[in-house]
Amino acid sequence: MDAAAAADRLIDAYNRQDFDELERLVDPAVDFMHYNRGFAVNDRTQLLDVLRLFAGDLLEERYFEPPERVTTAGNVCVRENDWVALPRVDIEAIGATAGTPFRLRLCTVLRFDDAGTLLEWKDHG
Repeated sequence: MDAAAAADRLIDAYNRQDFDELERLVDPAVDFMHYNRGFAVNDRTQLLDVLRLFAGDLLEERYFEPPERVTTAGNVCVRENDWVALPRVDIEAIGATAGTPFRLRLCTVLRFDDAGTLLEWKDHG
């Protein structure tokens, strides 16, 4: 299993807002945590519901830029990249103001099983 390729598939689906593909790529008991923002879930449905909320109601656009650095070890991929968004509304939890482009520098740790299914997603930043 190529962890970098699995991460690319996941981020591509995220950027395209392909929630059906994300559902196929993410384990039902995914361990998700966004450090520095106080958000954690251990359920694919809850995670996808939040991603849909941000993509549909809270943000005009959002995407991960191409990574500056990718490091892999076994089934783990670490991506250093910027997450860019244009908020529709003020979002205090991330410090974003409606109508003002927002950029967040992240170190994203993704762990997959041998089939390339996402088991763990941790964002730092």
